[in-house]
Amino acid sequence: MKDKKILIAFVAFVLLATVPFVAAQQNGPDYGHSNGVASVTTDNIGLKVTATNQVPHFHFWDANDSTPGADYHVMFSKFFEANDTDDDGTYTPGTDQRVYDPLTLPSLGWEFSGFETEGNPTEKIHFNFTSTETFTPQGPPTLADTGPPTSMDITIKILVHIDLANDNEMKFDIMLDGWDWTYDDSILVFQFTISESQHGEENGTAEPTNFQGQNGNFTFGNAYMETAQTATAGNETAPQTIQVRASHGSSEAGETGESVYIAFENFGNESLYYDPTLGIESDGFTGIIDYNTLLIIAGGATVIVLIAIVLKMRK
Repeated sequence: MKDKKILIAFVAFVLLATVPFVAAQQNGPDYGHSNGVASVTTDNIGLKVTATNQVPHFHFWDANDSTPGADYHVMFSKFFEANDTDDDGTYTPGTDQRVYDPLTLPSLGWEFSGFETEGNPTEKIHFNFTSTETFTPQGPPTLADTGPPTSMDITIKILVHIDLANDNEMKFDIMLDGWDWTYDDSILVFQFTISESQHGEENGTAEPTNFQGQNGNFTFGNAYMETAQTATAGNETAPQTIQVRASHGSSEAGETGESVYIAFENFGNESLYYDPTLGIESDGFTGIIDYNTLLIIAGGATVIVLIAIVLKMRK
């Protein structure tokens, strides 16, 4: 009789222990938008994206670090057309030259889309910032014999995607439409700056720790950035694959951090789509279990215990 009571108590413990854990997973991530800042916090990453009345700014950190540790800052800076002196598809600071003054992203106004989620409980989160502006290039410096274009009607969209199955990272798509090229053989360069700060500081204050770049992928501190070697130009019915090359160098005067340059081969008058990834290094198991999977595990454990009870009672 004593053994039966122990087994029954164990079953009750399994069921009671499972319920709060399932409920906790159902709560999902925290996300919101206030004063121009979109914020998302999952079990493994904290994120703020700012793009209102200032340069687009990805501010993220390890949500599991209770030290607290470092915050990482990726600041979007500018787009500019440049010559490719050695024809390697890569922008080389100090060697390749801008065709005319750049499109500086802080000068643009941005509209927030609101949040879109998938699944119940939440499995994915999406949001974006969009800017549509008329850009009038200025010079000097300029390499163009005829001078820069009179103006361009530029649309830039930054789309952020977080998949809770891999919630230590986020993908962000860059969409650019309306670029007016000066030369057919030049490249378009997207420049941004990576920096670091103590946790809680709103802007980067130091060079990123142990910054390294290889084959278009970058690591710094406990964070990383992955860039694809190709992008898409055109539309869904007639997409084109274009070459992408990433490089890096010291930040410009007045900026803190390491500058990263993503160079796109000439894509004519098509729209450009590109999707890098930012993330925090994962130690392996993240502690996240899909809700339905968790129910299956809990149910299976309960069945096993019940079978054990039946067998015990028959003896």
